Amino acid sequence: MGGNATEIALLERRHHSCPQEMASLPIPDELLAEIFVRLPTQADLAHASAACVTFRRVVADRSFPRLYRKIHAAPLLGFLDLNRVFHPADPPHPSTSATKAFADFSLSFLPAPASDWTMLDVCDGRVLLYRRGDFTELVVCDPLHRRHLLLPPIPEFIDDWVPSADNSQIFLVGGNEEDSDETFFSVIYVAFDQHKQTAFVFSSTTGKWQATPSTVRSPCSYWLQSAYGCLYGLTESSQKLQVFDTRRMEFSLVDLPPKAKTGSSYVHVAIVGAGEGIIGMFVLPHKTSDLSYFVKSNNGGSSSHWQLQKTVSLDSSHYSLDVGSTGRQLFLYHRGSPSLDARLFSMDVKTFQLEKVFGSKFGILYPRAYNNFPPFLSTPIVSSGAQEQGVGTPQVEEEPIDSPQ
Repeated sequence: MGGNATEIALLERRHHSCPQEMASLPIPDELLAEIFVRLPTQADLAHASAACVTFRRVVADRSFPRLYRKIHAAPLLGFLDLNRVFHPADPPHPSTSATKAFADFSLSFLPAPASDWTMLDVCDGRVLLYRRGDFTELVVCDPLHRRHLLLPPIPEFIDDWVPSADNSQIFLVGGNEEDSDETFFSVIYVAFDQHKQTAFVFSSTTGKWQATPSTVRSPCSYWLQSAYGCLYGLTESSQKLQVFDTRRMEFSLVDLPPKAKTGSSYVHVAIVGAGEGIIGMFVLPHKTSDLSYFVKSNNGGSSSHWQLQKTVSLDSSHYSLDVGSTGRQLFLYHRGSPSLDARLFSMDVKTFQLEKVFGSKFGILYPRAYNNFPPFLSTPIVSSGAQEQGVGTPQVEEEPIDSPQ
Protein backbone atom coordinates (compact mmCIF):
# COMPACT_ATOMS: atom_id res chain seq x y z
CA MET A 1 0.00 0.00 0.00
CA GLY A 2 3.06 2.28 0.29
CA GLY A 3 2.96 3.26 -3.38
CA ASN A 4 -0.75 4.04 -3.25
CA ALA A 5 -0.30 6.16 -0.11
CA THR A 6 2.42 8.18 -1.86
CA GLU A 7 0.17 8.81 -4.85
CA ILE A 8 -2.65 9.93 -2.56
CA ALA A 9 -0.32 12.33 -0.76
CA LEU A 10 0.82 13.78 -4.10
CA LEU A 11 -2.82 14.26 -5.12
CA GLU A 12 -3.50 16.07 -1.86
CA ARG A 13 -0.54 18.43 -2.34
CA ARG A 14 -1.57 18.99 -5.96
CA HIS A 15 -5.09 19.84 -4.87
CA HIS A 16 -3.92 22.29 -2.17
CA SER A 17 -0.88 23.98 -3.76
CA CYS A 18 0.72 26.85 -1.87
CA PRO A 19 -0.22 30.41 -2.97
CA GLN A 20 3.38 31.28 -3.84
CA GLU A 21 3.57 28.38 -6.29
CA MET A 22 2.35 28.74 -9.84
CA ALA A 23 -1.44 28.73 -9.83
CA SER A 24 -3.03 25.61 -11.25
CA LEU A 25 -6.59 24.49 -11.77
CA PRO A 26 -7.99 22.25 -9.02
CA ILE A 27 -8.74 18.64 -9.92
CA PRO A 28 -12.49 18.30 -10.62
CA ASP A 29 -14.46 16.04 -8.32
CA GLU A 30 -15.45 13.88 -11.29
CA LEU A 31 -11.80 13.16 -12.07
CA LEU A 32 -10.99 12.49 -8.42
CA ALA A 33 -13.83 9.96 -8.33
CA GLU A 34 -12.41 8.20 -11.40
CA ILE A 35 -9.02 8.02 -9.68
CA PHE A 36 -10.32 6.82 -6.32
CA VAL A 37 -12.58 4.17 -7.82
CA ARG A 38 -9.50 2.48 -9.28
CA LEU A 39 -7.60 2.18 -6.00
CA PRO A 40 -6.89 -1.55 -5.56
CA THR A 41 -8.11 -2.00 -1.97
CA GLN A 42 -10.77 -0.58 0.29
CA ALA A 43 -8.05 0.29 2.82
CA ASP A 44 -6.47 2.58 0.21
CA LEU A 45 -9.86 4.18 -0.41
CA ALA A 46 -10.41 4.76 3.32
CA HIS A 47 -6.94 6.33 3.57
CA ALA A 48 -7.72 8.63 0.65
CA SER A 49 -11.06 9.73 2.09
CA ALA A 50 -9.34 10.66 5.37
CA ALA A 51 -6.66 12.77 3.66
CA CYS A 52 -8.70 15.98 3.33
CA VAL A 53 -12.23 17.37 3.32
CA THR A 54 -12.42 17.43 -0.49
CA PHE A 55 -11.45 13.78 -0.85
CA ARG A 56 -13.91 12.79 1.86
CA ARG A 57 -16.69 14.68 0.07
CA VAL A 58 -15.98 12.83 -3.19
CA VAL A 59 -16.03 9.40 -1.55
CA ALA A 60 -19.11 10.26 0.52
CA ASP A 61 -21.12 11.36 -2.52
CA ARG A 62 -24.15 9.13 -3.14
CA SER A 63 -23.01 8.30 -6.68
CA PHE A 64 -19.56 7.06 -5.68
CA PRO A 65 -20.46 3.68 -4.09
CA ARG A 66 -22.43 2.63 -7.18
CA LEU A 67 -19.49 3.58 -9.42
CA TYR A 68 -17.11 1.64 -7.17
CA ARG A 69 -19.29 -1.48 -7.12
CA LYS A 70 -19.43 -1.56 -10.92
CA ILE A 71 -15.64 -2.00 -11.07
CA HIS A 72 -14.93 -4.08 -7.96
CA ALA A 73 -16.45 -7.38 -6.90
CA ALA A 74 -17.86 -7.59 -3.39
CA PRO A 75 -15.18 -8.99 -1.07
CA LEU A 76 -15.54 -12.15 0.94
CA LEU A 77 -16.50 -11.32 4.54
CA GLY A 78 -17.02 -14.80 5.93
CA PHE A 79 -19.32 -17.80 5.98
CA LEU A 80 -22.80 -18.45 7.36
CA ASP A 81 -23.49 -22.00 8.48
CA LEU A 82 -26.76 -23.90 8.71
CA ASN A 83 -27.22 -22.72 12.30
CA ARG A 84 -26.92 -19.08 11.15
CA VAL A 85 -23.57 -18.68 12.90
CA PHE A 86 -21.28 -16.22 11.10
CA HIS A 87 -17.63 -17.23 10.73
CA PRO A 88 -15.49 -14.21 9.71
CA ALA A 89 -12.89 -14.76 7.03
CA ASP A 90 -9.34 -14.97 8.33
CA PRO A 91 -6.95 -12.03 7.81
CA PRO A 92 -5.90 -10.41 5.50
CA HIS A 93 -9.54 -9.58 4.73
CA PRO A 94 -9.61 -6.05 6.23
CA SER A 95 -13.35 -5.38 6.00
CA THR A 96 -14.41 -8.46 7.96
CA SER A 97 -14.26 -6.98 11.47
CA ALA A 98 -15.88 -3.70 10.48
CA THR A 99 -18.74 -5.42 8.69
CA LYS A 100 -19.34 -7.86 11.55
CA ALA A 101 -19.61 -4.87 13.90
CA PHE A 102 -22.37 -3.30 11.77
CA ALA A 103 -24.21 -6.35 10.42
CA ASP A 104 -26.84 -8.27 12.37
CA PHE A 105 -26.02 -11.88 11.60
CA SER A 106 -28.28 -13.02 14.43
CA LEU A 107 -31.11 -11.81 12.16
CA SER A 108 -32.98 -10.45 15.15
CA PHE A 109 -34.89 -8.08 12.84
CA LEU A 110 -36.81 -10.93 11.19
CA PRO A 111 -40.50 -11.51 12.04
CA ALA A 112 -40.75 -12.98 15.52
CA PRO A 113 -39.77 -15.42 16.72
CA ALA A 114 -36.51 -14.84 14.84
CA SER A 115 -35.09 -18.16 16.04
CA ASP A 116 -37.66 -20.03 13.93
CA TRP A 117 -35.98 -19.09 10.66
CA THR A 118 -33.64 -21.63 9.02
CA MET A 119 -31.09 -20.70 6.36
CA LEU A 120 -31.51 -22.01 2.83
CA ASP A 121 -29.13 -20.00 0.65
CA VAL A 122 -26.85 -16.96 0.49
CA CYS A 123 -26.26 -14.83 -2.61
CA ASP A 124 -24.91 -11.32 -3.26
CA GLY A 125 -25.09 -10.28 0.38
CA ARG A 126 -28.66 -11.55 0.82
CA VAL A 127 -29.83 -14.52 2.89
CA LEU A 128 -32.82 -16.73 2.07
CA LEU A 129 -34.56 -18.49 4.97
CA TYR A 130 -37.71 -20.49 5.66
CA ARG A 131 -39.71 -20.71 8.86
CA ARG A 132 -39.11 -24.00 10.66
CA GLY A 133 -42.08 -26.30 10.15
CA ASP A 134 -43.42 -24.40 7.12
CA PHE A 135 -41.35 -24.88 3.97
CA THR A 136 -43.50 -22.40 2.04
CA GLU A 137 -42.98 -19.39 4.33
CA LEU A 138 -39.89 -17.67 2.94
CA VAL A 139 -38.02 -14.45 3.71
CA VAL A 140 -35.07 -12.73 2.03
CA CYS A 141 -33.00 -10.41 4.19
CA ASP A 142 -30.02 -8.05 4.12
CA PRO A 143 -28.09 -8.50 7.41
CA LEU A 144 -25.91 -5.43 6.82
CA HIS A 145 -28.83 -3.00 6.57
CA ARG A 146 -31.34 -4.99 8.69
CA ARG A 147 -33.93 -5.24 5.91
CA HIS A 148 -36.16 -8.14 5.00
CA LEU A 149 -38.86 -9.04 2.53
CA LEU A 150 -41.49 -11.67 3.25
CA LEU A 151 -42.35 -13.56 0.09
CA PRO A 152 -45.97 -14.37 -0.78
CA PRO A 153 -47.00 -18.02 -0.30
CA ILE A 154 -45.87 -20.45 -2.97
CA PRO A 155 -48.81 -21.59 -5.13
CA GLU A 156 -49.54 -25.32 -5.19
CA PHE A 157 -50.06 -26.72 -8.68
CA ILE A 158 -49.22 -30.39 -8.11
CA ASP A 159 -52.04 -32.65 -6.97
CA ASP A 160 -51.56 -34.16 -3.51
CA TRP A 161 -48.26 -32.30 -3.15
CA VAL A 162 -47.20 -31.12 0.32
CA PRO A 163 -44.09 -28.87 0.20
CA SER A 164 -41.20 -30.19 2.28
CA ALA A 165 -37.42 -30.42 2.24
CA ASP A 166 -37.76 -33.95 0.82
CA ASN A 167 -39.50 -32.95 -2.42
CA SER A 168 -38.31 -29.37 -2.98
CA GLN A 169 -35.13 -27.37 -3.47
CA ILE A 170 -34.97 -23.59 -3.18
CA PHE A 171 -32.30 -21.20 -4.41
CA LEU A 172 -31.62 -17.47 -4.13
CA VAL A 173 -30.38 -15.87 -7.36
CA GLY A 174 -28.95 -12.39 -7.84
CA GLY A 175 -28.97 -10.16 -10.89
CA ASN A 176 -27.03 -10.68 -14.08
CA GLU A 177 -24.05 -8.60 -15.21
CA GLU A 178 -26.30 -6.34 -17.28
CA ASP A 179 -28.77 -5.62 -14.46
CA SER A 180 -28.62 -2.01 -13.25
CA ASP A 181 -31.01 -2.54 -10.33
CA GLU A 182 -28.86 -3.74 -7.45
CA THR A 183 -31.92 -4.62 -5.38
CA PHE A 184 -33.11 -7.21 -7.93
CA PHE A 185 -33.13 -10.87 -6.95
CA SER A 186 -35.19 -13.95 -7.69
CA VAL A 187 -36.01 -17.12 -5.80
CA ILE A 188 -36.24 -20.45 -7.63
CA TYR A 189 -38.40 -23.13 -6.03
CA VAL A 190 -38.13 -26.55 -7.73
CA ALA A 191 -40.81 -29.00 -6.59
CA PHE A 192 -40.85 -32.65 -7.67
CA ASP A 193 -42.36 -36.01 -7.03
CA GLN A 194 -41.43 -39.43 -8.36
CA HIS A 195 -42.42 -38.66 -11.95
CA LYS A 196 -42.58 -34.90 -12.59
CA GLN A 197 -41.16 -31.57 -11.57
CA THR A 198 -42.32 -27.96 -11.59
CA ALA A 199 -40.42 -24.73 -11.00
CA PHE A 200 -41.74 -21.55 -9.43
CA VAL A 201 -39.78 -18.31 -9.80
CA PHE A 202 -40.31 -15.26 -7.61
CA SER A 203 -39.13 -11.90 -8.98
CA SER A 204 -38.41 -9.03 -6.61
CA THR A 205 -39.37 -6.65 -9.43
CA THR A 206 -42.95 -7.90 -9.84
CA GLY A 207 -43.48 -9.37 -6.38
CA LYS A 208 -45.07 -12.40 -8.06
CA TRP A 209 -44.44 -16.10 -8.50
CA GLN A 210 -44.38 -17.53 -12.01
CA ALA A 211 -44.81 -21.27 -12.65
CA THR A 212 -43.71 -23.66 -15.36
CA PRO A 213 -45.95 -26.47 -16.59
CA SER A 214 -45.06 -29.81 -15.00
CA THR A 215 -42.42 -31.74 -16.93
CA VAL A 216 -41.05 -35.27 -16.78
CA ARG A 217 -38.45 -35.37 -14.07
CA SER A 218 -34.89 -36.43 -14.83
CA PRO A 219 -33.98 -39.31 -12.51
CA CYS A 220 -33.08 -38.01 -9.04
CA SER A 221 -31.22 -34.89 -10.16
CA TYR A 222 -29.88 -32.55 -7.52
CA TRP A 223 -29.18 -28.89 -8.12
CA LEU A 224 -25.83 -27.15 -7.76
CA GLN A 225 -25.53 -23.41 -8.43
CA SER A 226 -26.97 -20.70 -10.63
CA ALA A 227 -25.25 -18.44 -13.15
CA TYR A 228 -26.59 -15.88 -15.62
CA GLY A 229 -30.22 -16.64 -14.90
CA CYS A 230 -29.89 -20.43 -15.17
CA LEU A 231 -29.87 -23.10 -12.47
CA TYR A 232 -27.62 -26.12 -12.98
CA GLY A 233 -27.81 -29.62 -11.50
CA LEU A 234 -26.63 -33.19 -12.03
CA THR A 235 -28.68 -36.25 -12.86
CA GLU A 236 -28.35 -39.27 -10.59
CA SER A 237 -25.92 -41.07 -12.88
CA SER A 238 -23.84 -37.90 -13.39
CA GLN A 239 -24.15 -38.34 -17.15
CA LYS A 240 -26.07 -35.14 -17.89
CA LEU A 241 -26.27 -31.58 -16.66
CA GLN A 242 -29.82 -30.41 -16.04
CA VAL A 243 -30.48 -26.72 -16.72
CA PHE A 244 -33.42 -24.57 -15.71
CA ASP A 245 -33.54 -21.25 -17.59
CA THR A 246 -35.47 -18.63 -15.60
CA ARG A 247 -35.83 -16.40 -18.65
CA ARG A 248 -37.48 -19.07 -20.81
CA MET A 249 -38.94 -20.94 -17.82
CA GLU A 250 -37.74 -24.19 -19.38
CA PHE A 251 -35.89 -27.34 -18.29
CA SER A 252 -33.28 -28.90 -20.57
CA LEU A 253 -30.44 -31.44 -20.48
CA VAL A 254 -26.85 -30.72 -21.54
CA ASP A 255 -23.97 -33.13 -22.05
CA LEU A 256 -21.22 -33.11 -19.45
CA PRO A 257 -17.48 -33.09 -20.18
CA PRO A 258 -16.08 -36.64 -20.37
CA LYS A 259 -14.18 -36.20 -17.09
CA ALA A 260 -17.44 -35.46 -15.27
CA LYS A 261 -19.15 -38.63 -16.51
CA THR A 262 -18.16 -40.99 -13.74
CA GLY A 263 -21.03 -43.45 -13.80
CA SER A 264 -21.41 -44.94 -10.35
CA SER A 265 -18.48 -42.99 -8.83
CA TYR A 266 -19.13 -39.70 -7.05
CA VAL A 267 -17.85 -36.50 -8.59
CA HIS A 268 -17.71 -32.98 -7.16
CA VAL A 269 -18.98 -30.35 -9.60
CA ALA A 270 -19.28 -26.57 -9.19
CA ILE A 271 -20.61 -23.96 -11.62
CA VAL A 272 -19.22 -20.42 -11.89
CA GLY A 273 -19.94 -17.39 -14.04
CA ALA A 274 -16.69 -16.78 -15.92
CA GLY A 275 -17.73 -13.40 -17.36
CA GLU A 276 -19.33 -12.28 -20.63
CA GLY A 277 -21.94 -15.01 -20.45
CA ILE A 278 -19.38 -17.82 -20.26
CA ILE A 279 -20.24 -20.73 -17.96
CA GLY A 280 -17.38 -22.38 -16.09
CA MET A 281 -17.47 -25.85 -14.55
CA PHE A 282 -15.01 -27.25 -12.01
CA VAL A 283 -14.84 -31.06 -11.83
CA LEU A 284 -13.15 -32.94 -9.00
CA PRO A 285 -13.61 -36.74 -8.95
CA HIS A 286 -14.01 -38.15 -5.44
CA LYS A 287 -10.75 -39.01 -3.62
CA THR A 288 -8.58 -37.47 -6.32
CA SER A 289 -6.48 -34.29 -6.34
CA ASP A 290 -6.87 -33.25 -10.00
CA LEU A 291 -9.26 -30.32 -10.34
CA SER A 292 -10.30 -29.66 -13.97
CA TYR A 293 -11.88 -26.48 -15.29
CA PHE A 294 -14.12 -26.38 -18.38
CA VAL A 295 -15.99 -23.54 -20.10
CA LYS A 296 -18.85 -23.25 -22.57
CA SER A 297 -21.00 -20.45 -23.94
CA ASN A 298 -24.31 -19.85 -22.20
CA ASN A 299 -26.44 -20.07 -25.34
CA GLY A 300 -29.30 -22.00 -23.76
CA GLY A 301 -28.62 -25.15 -25.78
CA SER A 302 -26.22 -28.04 -26.10
CA SER A 303 -24.63 -27.18 -29.44
CA SER A 304 -21.42 -25.73 -28.03
CA HIS A 305 -18.97 -28.18 -26.44
CA TRP A 306 -17.19 -27.93 -23.14
CA GLN A 307 -13.58 -26.88 -23.53
CA LEU A 308 -10.93 -27.88 -21.02
CA GLN A 309 -9.07 -24.77 -19.86
CA LYS A 310 -6.81 -26.06 -17.10
CA THR A 311 -6.19 -28.92 -14.69
CA VAL A 312 -4.83 -28.03 -11.27
CA SER A 313 -3.17 -30.61 -9.01
CA LEU A 314 -4.21 -29.99 -5.41
CA ASP A 315 -1.97 -30.93 -2.49
CA SER A 316 -4.28 -33.70 -1.24
CA SER A 317 -7.40 -35.68 -2.09
CA HIS A 318 -9.39 -34.36 0.89
CA TYR A 319 -10.97 -31.41 -0.90
CA SER A 320 -14.64 -31.06 -1.82
CA LEU A 321 -16.64 -28.40 -3.66
CA ASP A 322 -19.60 -28.45 -1.27
CA VAL A 323 -19.33 -24.73 -0.46
CA GLY A 324 -19.96 -23.82 -4.11
CA SER A 325 -19.04 -20.52 -5.68
CA THR A 326 -19.80 -16.81 -5.74
CA GLY A 327 -19.29 -14.95 -8.98
CA ARG A 328 -15.89 -15.88 -10.38
CA GLN A 329 -14.63 -17.37 -7.13
CA LEU A 330 -14.67 -21.09 -6.30
CA PHE A 331 -14.57 -22.34 -2.70
CA LEU A 332 -13.03 -25.62 -1.61
CA TYR A 333 -13.57 -27.35 1.73
CA HIS A 334 -10.61 -29.33 3.07
CA ARG A 335 -11.26 -32.09 5.58
CA GLY A 336 -9.13 -34.73 7.23
CA SER A 337 -6.25 -32.79 8.76
CA PRO A 338 -5.46 -34.09 12.24
CA SER A 339 -4.65 -30.63 13.60
CA LEU A 340 -7.23 -28.56 11.74
CA ASP A 341 -10.61 -30.11 11.01
CA ALA A 342 -12.02 -27.39 8.76
CA ARG A 343 -10.17 -25.30 6.23
CA LEU A 344 -11.84 -23.28 3.51
CA PHE A 345 -9.98 -22.08 0.43
CA SER A 346 -10.91 -19.76 -2.42
CA MET A 347 -9.74 -20.07 -6.00
CA ASP A 348 -9.88 -17.22 -8.50
CA VAL A 349 -11.23 -18.37 -11.87
CA LYS A 350 -8.73 -16.19 -13.77
CA THR A 351 -5.52 -16.91 -11.86
CA PHE A 352 -6.38 -20.34 -10.34
CA GLN A 353 -4.54 -19.17 -7.23
CA LEU A 354 -5.58 -21.06 -4.10
CA GLU A 355 -5.89 -18.96 -0.93
CA LYS A 356 -6.83 -20.11 2.58
CA VAL A 357 -9.70 -17.93 3.82
CA PHE A 358 -10.85 -19.75 6.97
CA GLY A 359 -9.54 -22.32 9.41
CA SER A 360 -11.04 -23.87 12.53
CA LYS A 361 -10.57 -26.88 14.79
CA PHE A 362 -14.29 -27.48 14.44
CA GLY A 363 -16.20 -28.35 11.28
CA ILE A 364 -18.75 -26.00 9.72
CA LEU A 365 -22.21 -27.33 8.95
CA TYR A 366 -23.28 -26.40 5.41
CA PRO A 367 -21.15 -23.22 5.05
CA ARG A 368 -22.19 -20.57 2.53
CA ALA A 369 -19.92 -17.70 1.54
CA TYR A 370 -21.11 -14.20 2.42
CA ASN A 371 -19.80 -11.43 0.15
CA ASN A 372 -20.64 -7.77 0.61
CA PHE A 373 -19.13 -4.32 0.68
CA PRO A 374 -18.39 -2.58 3.99
CA PRO A 375 -21.03 -0.08 5.18
CA PHE A 376 -19.49 3.03 3.62
CA LEU A 377 -19.56 1.41 0.17
CA SER A 378 -22.86 -0.46 0.35
CA THR A 379 -26.53 0.37 0.03
CA PRO A 380 -29.61 -1.69 0.99
CA ILE A 381 -29.94 -4.63 -1.40
CA VAL A 382 -33.38 -5.78 -0.25
CA SER A 383 -36.12 -3.33 -1.06
CA SER A 384 -39.14 -3.35 1.22
CA GLY A 385 -41.28 -1.56 -1.36
CA ALA A 386 -43.23 -4.65 -2.43
CA GLN A 387 -43.68 -5.62 1.21
CA GLU A 388 -45.15 -2.22 2.06
CA GLN A 389 -47.66 -2.63 -0.77
CA GLY A 390 -48.96 -5.78 0.90
CA VAL A 391 -47.38 -8.56 -1.10
CA GLY A 392 -48.93 -11.43 0.79
CA THR A 393 -51.48 -12.85 -1.60
CA PRO A 394 -50.28 -15.45 -4.09
CA GLN A 395 -49.93 -13.98 -7.57
CA VAL A 396 -49.01 -16.36 -10.33
CA GLU A 397 -48.46 -16.04 -14.05
CA GLU A 398 -48.77 -19.38 -15.79
CA GLU A 399 -47.51 -18.30 -19.20
CA PRO A 400 -43.74 -18.74 -19.78
CA ILE A 401 -41.61 -15.64 -20.00
CA ASP A 402 -40.39 -14.85 -23.49
CA SER A 403 -36.63 -15.02 -23.83
CA PRO A 404 -34.93 -11.63 -24.22
CA GLN A 405 -34.28 -10.56 -27.76
